[in-house]
Order: sequence, then C-alpha cells, then structure tokens
Amino acid sequence: MTAFASGDGPPYRPAAHRARAVEAASPPQVAKSPIAVVLLGTGYPRPDPARGGPATAIVAGGRWFVVDAGRGVTMRIAATSFRYDAMEAVFLTHLHSDHTAGLPDLFDTSWQFGRVKPLELYGPRGTERLSAAMLSFFADDIHYRRDLLEKHPAAGATIRTHVVEEGVVYDDGSVRVTAFAVDHRPVQPAFGYRFESGGKTIVVSGDTRPTPNLIKYARGADILVLEAYLPEWFEKVDKPDVAARLEHYHTSAEEAGRIAAEAGVKTLVLTHLIPGNADATFLARASKSFKGRIIVGRDLVRVEP
Repeated sequence: MTAFASGDGPPYRPAAHRARAVEAASPPQVAKSPIAVVLLGTGYPRPDPARGGPATAIVAGGRWFVVDAGRGVTMRIAATSFRYDAMEAVFLTHLHSDHTAGLPDLFDTSWQFGRVKPLELYGPRGTERLSAAMLSFFADDIHYRRDLLEKHPAAGATIRTHVVEEGVVYDDGSVRVTAFAVDHRPVQPAFGYRFESGGKTIVVSGDTRPTPNLIKYARGADILVLEAYLPEWFEKVDKPDVAARLEHYHTSAEEAGRIAAEAGVKTLVLTHLIPGNADATFLARASKSFKGRIIVGRDLVRVEP
C-alpha cells in the first residue's frame, strides 16, 4: 500500500512520538504475508493518551478492514500508510461506546479523504440506529462538502448497513469473514470475527468472557486478537457489585492464555488491556498456559502470521 495522509503532506508528529509512529507505519507498505493485523487502539473506556479506544485493522487482499472503531481511530490511521480508498468495510463486535465512539469520525473523515463508495458497516442489531444517527448528525456537513464546497462523491456520504448473525458475513473470493457469537452478557448480541485469506486466519474476539464458541472459531488460527484484564485492577473499583459485573463479562490474562492453548492458535495478541500499564504482568500470566508467541498489544503494532 502506498502512503496516505489526511492532508496535502505527511502528518506532523511530536518528536517524542515520531520514531515509534514512523516505525509502525512503515511495514504496511511491504506486505510479507497475505493477511496481517495492525492494532489501531488497545485501550478501554478510561481515556489513555498512549492507547486509543478498541480498534483493529486487518490487512488482506490488497485492502484493509476495521474491527471496532474506538476513540481516536482516525488519529491512529493517520500514523499508518493506509489509504481510505482501500478501506473495504467496518465490523462492529458490539455496541458499547468504547468500541463505537470513533465511528462517526471514521465515516466522515474517510469520505473526505479518499472513500468514494458507501461505508460498508457490519454489526449486531442496533447498528441501523448508529447509521441513521450518523447521517443525521452530519447532515449539514454532508450538504456543504457534497453540494457546495469540495463536491465529494455523493455515494461516499452514505452507509450500507449489514446486520450480522453467526455465519459467513463477507466473502469476495479472496477474503472471507465469519461472525460468531461471544458471551458479553448482559450486552447482547456480541460477536467475534474470523478473517481468512491466502490460507491464513486471524480471529478478533471482541469483548467476551471465556466461552466454548470462541475456542471453536479460533481453532487453529494463525493469530488470535483477544481482550485481557488483571483481576486485581477490578478489585480497586469502589463498588464491589460493579467489579463483579466487569469480571463476569471479560477475559483475564490467565484465561486468555488458556483459551489460546485450547484453541491451538499460533500467536496470541492481547488488547483492550485493563489496565494499560502492566505489560510484563499480562505476558507472565498469559504464558502460564500458552507457550506460543504472545504479544501484549500497543497501538500501531503490526503482527503477521
């Protein structure tokens, strides 16, 4: 993929972050694998300047796909070589705000800077309301940019919404995407996605507690992108009942390792990290059960099979 910036020249990056951003942005230009992961956001609802909201890019078949669009997703994309005219679709795992807060920006910005086709948006029931709300929210902006000022293509200011159920939801002969149910109750439905291309497989779990269905659909995957938390962090929550609910519908680092081992995946990538400043602890706990490659996610890291 060729370089892309949301302006006429390369994006400005403060000196303290420039080296890491450039290093992370360079690999997508030379594809070594038919499919790869780029972490666009590895955080959780609490704002963290080092971690954007949950968002993952899957690069495959000369295009790229986005799974979830958390806070700051377009800022992370601006630090990559991704072109918006090659963004094929956005998949939502569920409708928690930390996974959707950046979606309006992604919709509008991608149209302004390269996307000429409708935004292909896949997600659980309720996604139609998101689509309608975004079109209403940007109605005036769309009118200005489509009809009066930049004269951007009208199709790019539209959304084609696909409400998913478990099964194959996308297949163009080069890339196949399968949605599968995960257990994030009481938030439901919630899905993970299995991407297959060129004989390689990447699975993105979304938010979930350990569930046999995740192991089923992650079986043999080259890369499993899985959320993880540290139980002692939840114990710091003031209200015990809130802490209990949070633990009930998320996956701990130790559980993530067990899931990866049971599914027989090759690489485990931990994301949606709670908290976001304990990489060594996440690694140590996940590796108790899983002896394959483990990557504790950071924004803009690229992972190939």
